Amino acid sequence: MSESVILCEGYFDRAFWAGWLKHLGCEDPSTRGPVNDALGRPVSQGQFMYRSKSEKYIRIVPCGGKPQVREQARRQLGQRNMDPRLVRLVITVDPDVNAHTSTEATGLTIQGVGNLAREYDPQAAETADRDIAIDSGERLVSLVRWEAEDPPIAGVPSRQTLERLVCAAIVAAYPDRGPAVDTWLQSRPDPPPVPNPKEPAWSYMAGWYAEAGCEAFYRVIWDDPTIRAQLQARLTKFGAWRVAEVLAE
Repeated sequence: MSESVILCEGYFDRAFWAGWLKHLGCEDPSTRGPVNDALGRPVSQGQFMYRSKSEKYIRIVPCGGKPQVREQARRQLGQRNMDPRLVRLVITVDPDVNAHTSTEATGLTIQGVGNLAREYDPQAAETADRDIAIDSGERLVSLVRWEAEDPPIAGVPSRQTLERLVCAAIVAAYPDRGPAVDTWLQSRPDPPPVPNPKEPAWSYMAGWYAEAGCEAFYRVIWDDPTIRAQLQARLTKFGAWRVAEVLAE
C-alpha cells in the first residue's frame, strides 16, 4: 500500500487543496460515508483523504501553523517506511514576504526542503522537476509555495499567501471586484493598523460567496471556470500545478 501526503498550514489551505484535487478528477470518499485509509483505519484529526484517478491514496493534513508543518514533515520522513508506504510528501506554505519589495525568496525554499530531507537521507538530491528525491528516487518531496507575481492592484494583498493567490485570480477574472473591495476596505472606520491579507479575501467571500461560508469559499472558487483558469496560470508558473497533476494521476 502507498500514500501521498500533503502537509498544509491550516483548514483553509486544506479546503483549497480539496477543491483543486476534485477539479483534477480525484474522488472524495466522504460523500459515501466514513473514510478509511489504505489499511482500513479511520481518517480523523481534521485530515482529508482523496483517491486519485488510478485509485491511489492522497492524505491532506492541516498542521496548525508553519512551524508545525516542518514538525510534521520530519515525522513523515522519519516514519516513511511504515505502512501505508509514503511515496510523495508535499509541503505547502505561505512565503509571507511582500511581493513588491522582497528581492529574493525567503521562507521555506526548495533548498531548505533539500536540507530537511538530508537529515533522513544524506543522498537526497534535487531533480530536474525541482522535487527532492530520497531513498534512491523511490520517494519524492515537493514544495508548494502560495505565490502570485501580479503587480500592485486594488483589492489584492501584497503579502505572498494563499489569500493573495486567490484574490489575484478573482480580480483577474472579474476586474471590477478589486476596486469595489478596496473602496470598502478604505472606508472602514478605525481599521487595523497593519493590513492583513485575510481582509480582502473575506471581503470577496462576503460579497460573492456568502452562502458558502469561510472554509468552503476556498473550495467553491474552483467551480468557476473563469477563476479556475486564473488559478491554473499562477499555480503553473511556480510549478505547483505539475505537483497536483502528478498526485491526481
